[in-house]
Amino acid sequence: MGISHSSAHLLPSSVDALTDEELLVMIDAARKDSSTALGITDEHTSWSGPTAWRITPDAVVKRAPAHEAYIMTYVASHSSLRVPQVRRLIPVRPGESFRLSKFWLVMDYVDGDVLEAAWPRMNWWKRLWTVWRLRRSLQELHQIPLPSPDVPGPFDSTGEALPCSGYYFTEFGGGPFESYRAMADWYDHLRHCVLIHLHQYYGMFEPHLFPTFDATQPLVLCHMDLNMRNIMVDGRGEVWLVDWGMAGAFPPWFEYANLVMFSRAAIPSRRLPKSWMFFARFVAGDYRWHDEQYLLPLDPAFGGFFTADYITGGYFDELGLSIEYRRQR
Repeated sequence: MGISHSSAHLLPSSVDALTDEELLVMIDAARKDSSTALGITDEHTSWSGPTAWRITPDAVVKRAPAHEAYIMTYVASHSSLRVPQVRRLIPVRPGESFRLSKFWLVMDYVDGDVLEAAWPRMNWWKRLWTVWRLRRSLQELHQIPLPSPDVPGPFDSTGEALPCSGYYFTEFGGGPFESYRAMADWYDHLRHCVLIHLHQYYGMFEPHLFPTFDATQPLVLCHMDLNMRNIMVDGRGEVWLVDWGMAGAFPPWFEYANLVMFSRAAIPSRRLPKSWMFFARFVAGDYRWHDEQYLLPLDPAFGGFFTADYITGGYFDELGLSIEYRRQR
């Protein structure tokens, strides 16, 4: 039986009275009907197929990890952020799961446009209004109390540490991390792997270009996937945040890094508009150093060239070389 997130104060939904099996049948039909796909699905601008489908006039569905529904409900109950109301979480049929996404998440339909489609049509006044609302939303999101302030990553009702996903955790994922220090150590190990690889294959030894992990800022609740397709603007100009599958407790500079991730895309259709990038620091804080000087040098590790177990031991110690790093700004 799927998990229902209905409560007395919610407006009724067309899916409330449906059984899980009835919903699964509707989901199967929607996935075969291209007219029900949501978002931008043009083959020239989309880097993936449809990820959400409209199954009734007031409900949509997407494949999701279990914690996504919990975090959406948690955010909605601890803030004024506009987040689609979760209606049901149903296990996918055997053989249909994809990595951590083992459930169908049924939620309310948001009548609006993704920001990627709306942005070019906006005048500068509407753009400024949208940016301001998004900034306020992130500030409020980052102030929501965390269930476990020292445990990074996604969370759910169990209180257990959960695996982290997303580009900056490599294609294999990272964690679970039992503490902030454990995540910092994991990143420092990635740095170690990159330094060894560059030294072994290219004779490079420049540890000063590869900072150690900055754990000086507290963990905050981050969305972690704020590309322009996960921000929606409704008919009243209100901003909605969707697709919470990577959300969890992370340093605030992770939010900025994920927001600007596609600014360097070589393919123009994938690249973020310069007019949008102009506001990135205002929206998520000025964390250019973390993005450009810390994360970008580690890109070979994120791209899948190494695993966290690539190499261990005292490689540089045996060579009499020190890889200590002192940050200079």
